[in-house]
Amino acid sequence: MANFGLDDLRLVNQQFTGAREMDTMAVSSGRPIIARLQEHDDLSDAVGDCTVVVACTARPRRWKAWPLLLPGDAATLLAERGAEGENTAILFGAEDSGLSEEDLRWATHLCHIPTTAAASSLNLSQAVLLLGWEYGQAQGRLKRRPHKNKPRPPADLKQVQGAADQIGELLDRVDFFRGKSRDQGLATLRQALLRGTLTNVEVHYLRGVINKLRWYVDNGPRKDER
Repeated sequence: MANFGLDDLRLVNQQFTGAREMDTMAVSSGRPIIARLQEHDDLSDAVGDCTVVVACTARPRRWKAWPLLLPGDAATLLAERGAEGENTAILFGAEDSGLSEEDLRWATHLCHIPTTAAASSLNLSQAVLLLGWEYGQAQGRLKRRPHKNKPRPPADLKQVQGAADQIGELLDRVDFFRGKSRDQGLATLRQALLRGTLTNVEVHYLRGVINKLRWYVDNGPRKDER
């Protein structure tokens, strides 16, 4: 939850009561959520102070009286109303049974996560993760980590042509072009290298490989390999 900006957890008729175990399993960013965890006997107590409650369900056709939203639309609604100071909630059912009709009395909107027809249900953790990510995106709170790799310049034509010539020379030594057009073969090789948009570093590495192969053809295996 904390990864995506969700910081208020309310449980209704929870069956698991091992708060110490939850705290032990949680990472440091999740422990404040557990410390603020609210337990309720009735759903009305848990969401009664909310103006928007989006219930996540795998069976939207059964409930036609509620607006049905996709995860992104639901997250946008929650983020916008939350920014206006309203209390909002995402409502999830039990892992094994989902939400009941009585539960949906307290929903203002439904959210359905599209899946394949053969496997329409997600487990609870998957649904929370997906809705949480969409909510974090809608709030603009998710930040990509900076990409540390420096951009590599593309290889120039001289490098590519040099690599093709080296490969051609090596292929000559193993008589690769016997019965074939050498010029056509090397032209095909050059086009393949150019179409791959190789970087300068990649071509430099490739030419190093070719040099090593050429040395092996000339000298055979090293003494320690014989």
